[in-house]
Amino acid sequence: MPRKNHLIVDSGCTQDNERWSLSACGLNEDSEVAWDGTHQREFVSCKRCLAKMAKPRPAPEPFHKERPILFNGAMVRAILSGQKTVTRRPFKGNQIPTYIKSDSLEHQWMAVVQDHPRWGFGAFGATEEECAAELAMYGGCPYGRQGDRLWVRETWAADAQVDAVAPRDLSQGEPIQYPADGAVRQTGCAMLTTGKGRPSIHMPRWASRILLEITDVRVERLQGISEGQAQAEGIVGVAFRPDDGWPICTGYMVGPDDGKAGLETTAAKAFAGLWKSTGGDWDANPWVWVVEFKRVTP
Repeated sequence: MPRKNHLIVDSGCTQDNERWSLSACGLNEDSEVAWDGTHQREFVSCKRCLAKMAKPRPAPEPFHKERPILFNGAMVRAILSGQKTVTRRPFKGNQIPTYIKSDSLEHQWMAVVQDHPRWGFGAFGATEEECAAELAMYGGCPYGRQGDRLWVRETWAADAQVDAVAPRDLSQGEPIQYPADGAVRQTGCAMLTTGKGRPSIHMPRWASRILLEITDVRVERLQGISEGQAQAEGIVGVAFRPDDGWPICTGYMVGPDDGKAGLETTAAKAFAGLWKSTGGDWDANPWVWVVEFKRVTP
């Protein structure tokens, strides 16, 4: 008796170049029974696959994804003012290019693009720079790619009367206060007393007020930042008069100017101070993801 044709809903190739397929009724290459598959729906004869085909298809996931990203208060203010349009984040874990002593001159350095037991793969290069460039080319950035969106997590507070309530249990109608600039989100209830400060890592998606769209992603060394890029990181220029009174000069700092913070002679030096203040090692000159973005309406 001829075998029934099953609808193939997914297929691919393992790292060992072995083909695999998955049918609508759940059969795959590990199934105990032999089966035939097809991508053409009119040739399907399996009753279970036909039943699956008859069900309404769920709406496809959006092509562009959303991910959370953390910013401190100064950077949140810089984003809100339009001063900050780019962020640099260091490579982590097995994405850091590693020398592997390969016999192939073109595979001296390796970084993991996607860590997965079946679909994982790496980027290679004759030099560390080539490996990092290939990592970016294959879309290894954990923050997304052009068109993806980032919702900002920042420090926040709810009303004092719900201080004992965990973030996951809060009603989405709760008023939220944002310490970065003192703004309050009210969707119905008014905030009576501002509660305890809550860390940005615990901010739920519904409480986020800032949505960013990625416009470009690339890799570079941290110390390769230009003056223009340093200012796009949120560094502002401040005009001041030296002690001798002339001429008027420009110093740089993390804005806004409060008249108290010290000034650096270049925007890049001010950014170096900002990097160190967040616990980063400027002198190590690590590889970083450079993620440019624009603010969009949530």
